[in-house]
Amino acid sequence: MRPSSNIKFNPMAYFHFLIDASVSHRVFRNTPVYIRLMDQLEHLLEINQNKSHPDQVGLTIFDNHLRLRMLTLPIVDLRNKMQQTLDYQPGSAFIDALAMTSSWIQEQLGQTDYTKHVLVFSDFEENASRYYTVETLGELIKSYREEHGFEFYAFGLKRSQESLFIKMNFSLENLIFLEE
Repeated sequence: MRPSSNIKFNPMAYFHFLIDASVSHRVFRNTPVYIRLMDQLEHLLEINQNKSHPDQVGLTIFDNHLRLRMLTLPIVDLRNKMQQTLDYQPGSAFIDALAMTSSWIQEQLGQTDYTKHVLVFSDFEENASRYYTVETLGELIKSYREEHGFEFYAFGLKRSQESLFIKMNFSLENLIFLEE
């Protein structure tokens, strides 16, 4: 099944997957969000199989704090990691995780030819962020999009969350809703 999101795949791209592990992985595997995640990974594998310079991918797993952060790994390893059981803690620090990871990606990659895509897979039920607010995250996203070539995507939203993500400066076309 080919993903129906608006992600623009180009020859020099970096994709960072930000995964919310605040629910049990057993439950997560049975959600439309997990299915979309695996569809995206399969699509990346398919388009990169014959490239001499494949797209780069990274991974952050979070719950009530950052659990794991990897700047680069092979796409197949990322897919395999998502098929393993993840440890989890209750509570989602989505706002902190996105802000900290975006800053970290920029520090690590700096000014490169890569288009930087941050793909967030979550239920977006924020309840554990301690460092960033919606407003500060919105300013950060706007800055990173305009000055550093980032694009941000949210997979798994409910329609009732749309205005919050517009406030955080996500592009409307990069919001992927569960009800579609």
